[in-house]
Amino acid sequence: MSVSFEYYKTFYYVVKYKNFTRAARVLFTSQPAITHSVQNLEHELGCRLFIRNKNGVELTREGQLLYEYVSAGCAQFFKGENELMQSISLQEGTVYLSASETALHCYLFDMLNKFRGEYQGVKMKIENSSTGRAIDELKSGVVDFAVVSTPADVVKPLKAFNLKSFRDILIAGNAFSELKNKKVNLSDIVSYPLICLAKGTQTRKLMENFYAEHNIILNPDIEPATADMVLPMVEQNLGLGYIPEEMATKAIAAGEVFQVDLQEELPERYICMVEDPTHPLSVAAREFRKKVLENL
Repeated sequence: MSVSFEYYKTFYYVVKYKNFTRAARVLFTSQPAITHSVQNLEHELGCRLFIRNKNGVELTREGQLLYEYVSAGCAQFFKGENELMQSISLQEGTVYLSASETALHCYLFDMLNKFRGEYQGVKMKIENSSTGRAIDELKSGVVDFAVVSTPADVVKPLKAFNLKSFRDILIAGNAFSELKNKKVNLSDIVSYPLICLAKGTQTRKLMENFYAEHNIILNPDIEPATADMVLPMVEQNLGLGYIPEEMATKAIAAGEVFQVDLQEELPERYICMVEDPTHPLSVAAREFRKKVLENL
């Protein structure tokens, strides 16, 4: 016997909704078409499956027996269909991100490498932005997530997850070797040329507050737009510069720059992922979110 799966599918939905008309709506067909399919199934199987009543329909003993197997089979079929659709989406989907320079270098590059290793078909559209601009792009729905460094202006309905802690350090080129291997105070270095991110950035605000706490006015000589510009400027001995420790590790190991041992410790900061729960996510974006949070 070879009964069409469509008949079993119709039978499943009629039982689920206990009504031919409601089943027809769900299956986007007509009530007569549902009746015809059930009649064909009963003819093929040689038994009656439903008894009509004033509330709709109820199963016969034979119908109940058949439904135990059909419901299990349909559940597996629908699950497989859903898994297949998700798999296709993860092969062809796109994740939209806006990330600050610090977040890219201190966290995101490594995370993207792991995610792309598992989902090579997923495309990544990444905007390199300041923290404020990244959050604005998230609010407007341009991106799925903003990955930025703290401090960040995150207000409801936005939600932030701290992903990784880090600290900024003060580095210098070899032209300032008199600062090597000794502990110095902020007041000791005010006469040195200083490289610090431009006004208006969250990092600049943090540094201004840090200096103010020690009764010093921050007055940098060079103000690059992004954190990745600080290291090459320091390497060229243009001044002392503040930079996330992770971004300077290789240059310090290679002897191209050195860390200035400050008496005052800079505050701990975080790389965080910001999302807007009111915006729907694609399958690919949901999977990226899942992988990020699994690594917390």
